Amino acid sequence: MTNISFEFFPPKTVTAAFALQRTAETLAGFAPQFSSVTCSRDPIKTLDTIAAMNKSGLGPLQAHITCVAQTRDDLAAYLDAAKQAGAKGIVALRGDATPQRLDVCDLIQTARLQSCENIFVAAYPEVHPMAQTAQSDIDILKRKQDAGATAAITQFFFHPGNFLRFRDQAVAHGITIPLIPGILPVQNWKATESMALACGTTIEPDLAEGFARAAREGRAELMAIAQATELCDKLVRAGVDQLHFYTMNRATVVAAICTAIGKSPTQTLRQVA
Repeated sequence: MTNISFEFFPPKTVTAAFALQRTAETLAGFAPQFSSVTCSRDPIKTLDTIAAMNKSGLGPLQAHITCVAQTRDDLAAYLDAAKQAGAKGIVALRGDATPQRLDVCDLIQTARLQSCENIFVAAYPEVHPMAQTAQSDIDILKRKQDAGATAAITQFFFHPGNFLRFRDQAVAHGITIPLIPGILPVQNWKATESMALACGTTIEPDLAEGFARAAREGRAELMAIAQATELCDKLVRAGVDQLHFYTMNRATVVAAICTAIGKSPTQTLRQVA
């Protein structure tokens, strides 16, 4: 059985907040194992969003926390505030460590001391853009595991082989925590291309041309559903038992993909923008 999980981000307007509520209601029908809320420059918005979504049926909610948004002095208080908002754990993301800022392993260890149920971290199938080598990237993941991480969610990718090779390499170097592939359904191809360029995600020419042609022919949504469904199917066939969807706060494409891979919603799906 394949488990699924979802990622959301804090809405910036009242209209966006209502849209997120409708998205949450729709995707809750797929009974996700957990969901997470990303962190902007204002971490309080993450907690406000978790509090608002706490009874949406999206599984245990996890609060993203970045090192660049926290200091050693305020981290313990923020973790406590996250619990009060309803977060059952965190997604610990690294940033540039300075004397005033945290290293991601400090963040993980502090979360462990405060008895966080889940401590997710990031992983990079195609190597973090700032990593010196692929091996150093895996070494950092091993440090995060040793510090107390309970699972890792990967950056998005478009080719299953990139994740599967990374999984095998990580296991060979002592990574034993679950490695959860991050899936980004394409909601807007131009925006997706920009994100891929920024994080080092490979886009093969035929994939780019396929999405460009689909946009010209008015079938971009069908292309997005087909591409992500095929990716998920290949991962599941290779033994992956958990998929994490970057929803971009929109439900229609994500819901169609979940249905296509055999996840039956427990309630009638609502079509949302």
